[in-house]
Amino acid sequence: MVAAATGISRVVGVAREILTANAYGVSVGLNTYASVSVIPNLIRQLVADAAVSAAFVPVFTSLFAQGERERAYRLASSLLSFMIVVVGAVTLVLVLGAPVLVHVFYPHFVHQPYVYHMAIKMLRILLPTVLLFAVSGVVIGVLYSYERFTMPAVVSIVWNLVIIAFILLFSSAGSLGIYALVWGTFFGTVAQLVLLIPSLRRVDLKWRVSFKWRDPLLRRVLLLMVPVTITLGILNFNALVDFFFAQFVSNHAAAEINYAFRLYQLPQGMFAITIGTVLFPTLSRYAAEHDIDRFRETLSLGVRQIFFVSLPFVAWFVAVPHSIVQLIYQHGAFAPADTAAVAPILAYFTLGMAFANVNVMFNRGFQSMQRPWLPLYVGLINLGLNALLDWALYGPLGARGIVLSTSIVSLFNFVALLALMRRQIGQVDGRRILASLAKVLVCSAALAAVSLALWHGLHALADSGLAGLLAVDVAIFAGGGLVYLGLAWALRVEELSVVRLLVRRGRRVHTPPSETESVP
Repeated sequence: MVAAATGISRVVGVAREILTANAYGVSVGLNTYASVSVIPNLIRQLVADAAVSAAFVPVFTSLFAQGERERAYRLASSLLSFMIVVVGAVTLVLVLGAPVLVHVFYPHFVHQPYVYHMAIKMLRILLPTVLLFAVSGVVIGVLYSYERFTMPAVVSIVWNLVIIAFILLFSSAGSLGIYALVWGTFFGTVAQLVLLIPSLRRVDLKWRVSFKWRDPLLRRVLLLMVPVTITLGILNFNALVDFFFAQFVSNHAAAEINYAFRLYQLPQGMFAITIGTVLFPTLSRYAAEHDIDRFRETLSLGVRQIFFVSLPFVAWFVAVPHSIVQLIYQHGAFAPADTAAVAPILAYFTLGMAFANVNVMFNRGFQSMQRPWLPLYVGLINLGLNALLDWALYGPLGARGIVLSTSIVSLFNFVALLALMRRQIGQVDGRRILASLAKVLVCSAALAAVSLALWHGLHALADSGLAGLLAVDVAIFAGGGLVYLGLAWALRVEELSVVRLLVRRGRRVHTPPSETESVP
């Protein structure tokens, strides 16, 4: 259900990106939006979103497992009140200080008065979403603890639909122009929160205003949030560093990276985050029960499953990036020259995709053990490594060098987290993971070869128009996908059968965590 809802959201998200490319191309306005939106995204990760649920779910779930339902409700109320007051105050300060933020992070914009004032205005519209996401993060954390995953996945569909509506209605030059995208983002975030709140009634959460911030459990959640927020913040600060260097490449490099990132993010959102989210309460429970064997088995399952669903996209995006970018983006204001620029950026970006996706699972593992400080140490090293590689590579490779830096850092992060996890739980089922990975790499190589052959063989049809290009891409994905699945079946890749098992067992995940045993 989560994969289906997330899949629909990503499909609608692709539609949103198609409309965005059609309306704005790689214009100065879109380039400015792509650059400044990194700032509220960074702050949101520090105080909201996954940071809240990662720190809150293990503690809340533990209270339920001990039968302390009322204490769990008080914790949720205190945390929600804390977010409204503290994050609200921080948001207000940031809105007032928007000019300072632009001066610090985008000095190149200061020399272009039109871009400078546009960046400030965009920031002041986008920054209030930080508070909205903070409140949503607490609500989502409660729903995750009850193993209610569907609504948090569904609301992102609405978020995309609101943005699409704003682009369709107000993106013309005589209307809001680029600000249709900005205001659509704001009101889409409002719509998300409005839809999430009624879900609390279904889990019988007795929320009330509470300022008992000396509650030791609240302090524990906030303490657990510190390393998680810093870790997530480092990941997003890396994005800020990337866009900082992008402003010196060209006045459209940030927009090009943003378009490539949206495609890169598609399989991660559909699969890696979905798998990590669904298995997170299970990992938390096994960690609380000190059941290391079942914890290891569940973690291994998540890692193997993520490799299985990620590597086909790595193969497609590296082998035939031009066909994908052309189909999705090359309409309206997005010209063939823009496709030629974005396609190699996507290929370089994708080299580290599988490792970045698996890192989501490892981070969930450390969070479930309530040891989120360990990924933080890796993140601090990553921050310096990414900045160094950006500085070294953006000159000779331009925007491609910036995203190649991200791929290299993802690989380093994977190796480091794997080593740290082994120190915590002993063996990590490494032989099973490596055996599965070897088979999946063979399948992915075959997929890439078939897809590349189809692209070269049908290239003339792709140039005949949109219908021809669509037919070629359908052939590429269908042909490559069938080869991948057929070879996986022939090699007896275990993960091919896991999806069916999870779907069958998924019927059991609709009761509170104290009333059912989760399944890996």
